[in-house]
Amino acid sequence: MNGSRLLAAAALLGAVLRALAATPGVDAPPDPAPPRPVAVPAVSDQRLPNGMRVVVVPRHDVPLVTATVLVRAGPEADPSGRAGLADMTATLLAKGAQRGGRAVGATELAVQAEALGGSLASGSSWRASNAAMTVTVPKLEPALALLADVVRRPTLAAAELDRARVQALDGLRVAFSEPGQVASFALRRSYWGDSPLGAVPTPASLQRLTRDDVLGFHRRWYRPDLAVLLLAGDVTPERGLALAQRHFGDWRAPSTERPVVATPSPRSAASALVVVDMPGSGQSAVSVAVPFVATGAHDRRAAQVASAILGTGYSSRLNTEVRIKRGLSYGASAKAETHPEGGVLVAQAQTKPDTAAQVLDLMRDEIARLAREAPAADELAARQAVLTGAFARRLETTGGLSALVASLVTQDRPLDELERYTPEILAVTPEQVREAAARLWRDGTVRAVIAGDAKAGGDALKAVEGRTTVVPLQGLDLERPALVRGP
Repeated sequence: MNGSRLLAAAALLGAVLRALAATPGVDAPPDPAPPRPVAVPAVSDQRLPNGMRVVVVPRHDVPLVTATVLVRAGPEADPSGRAGLADMTATLLAKGAQRGGRAVGATELAVQAEALGGSLASGSSWRASNAAMTVTVPKLEPALALLADVVRRPTLAAAELDRARVQALDGLRVAFSEPGQVASFALRRSYWGDSPLGAVPTPASLQRLTRDDVLGFHRRWYRPDLAVLLLAGDVTPERGLALAQRHFGDWRAPSTERPVVATPSPRSAASALVVVDMPGSGQSAVSVAVPFVATGAHDRRAAQVASAILGTGYSSRLNTEVRIKRGLSYGASAKAETHPEGGVLVAQAQTKPDTAAQVLDLMRDEIARLAREAPAADELAARQAVLTGAFARRLETTGGLSALVASLVTQDRPLDELERYTPEILAVTPEQVREAAARLWRDGTVRAVIAGDAKAGGDALKAVEGRTTVVPLQGLDLERPALVRGP
């Protein structure tokens, strides 16, 4: 480009930039609108004569309904040595069922679901296994008929079990090559120990699963007095109850008492700090666990805000210290898990091997600092806005609304907590946050796992190793509470 053309291009660029520049008071963004009240629908909670619970959450502005059948059993109900059984059973629900007097396979079930304008999903999480679909209102009845068949009359075929096992083993093979997954698995086992909440599916536990195990799990736990039909969307409580009676009313409860799983407090046998050596890994994952509140704790809202201050959102404390100030990771976050007997808060980040020890110290320091120092008012307000904003967004879809109510159901919480969530979060004070953190995060309660190349960690990680257990990846045994493979 010659000089005259270069000058012309520069002049043109300058003109464009001046045209795009905002004029103060004219082109500036508008002021934020006043906050809108969060509209929380009333929840209807009824029961069929056979004990099945029917929960309806009306939302009439969109002609959709998310229909979910929950069975009150998840991984905590897995027998010893059979970790993964609840999830495998739930997975097989969508792989075949008796429909209209004949066996329907996985492909045909998927086609039937798609013909209703939706897709059939099934799975398991803590205290709940489920099958679900989202459909338009005219398709709700046939969708419920489909859900009733897959939950009540699944074929649980041996061939589908073998296929699902291969897929799960492939998933684990990939997971055990990723430091973040390895650290997450090891930290769960390290924190909960031999409690049912500490069980982690392994290749060995998945290989042990038989069709008899799956049939037995279904027979024991899939019963109407442990089941919940949850309908969220354009449906009335009256119609929801009538549909439930039509498709689930003849589901007879067994004469045996309802089974119950005890999930005791953490019983860890591992070191407070475990390094899983993964030679050749380009990244190291750092995971830290501290106790969290039980689902019904009096200070649960303050603890939830404390968790958000630590690790929810870009400007949370962990991300600020680890990523924004020091550039040690692409992100650091924290997430809480609650159970009736207690919970756990897990902080996570990935970093270079030679900075893993530094990230671990930063995470520990931020957890301890919140237990000493109450957050400033503006910091508290920002995290409260993050929590209430996320809550309000979930109310905007039938799937999000269903998930919010399902979490209350599985945690045995009153359903009107949905209405109280926002005002209770906004009522939390800085000192309440500090008090909750101080009660939960005392000295000696922090457990941690670093997964990565121990040699590449250098001198800093060697100093950490002097106070912990180093486990080669090949020697990591997630079926043992101590995490170390025996002789």
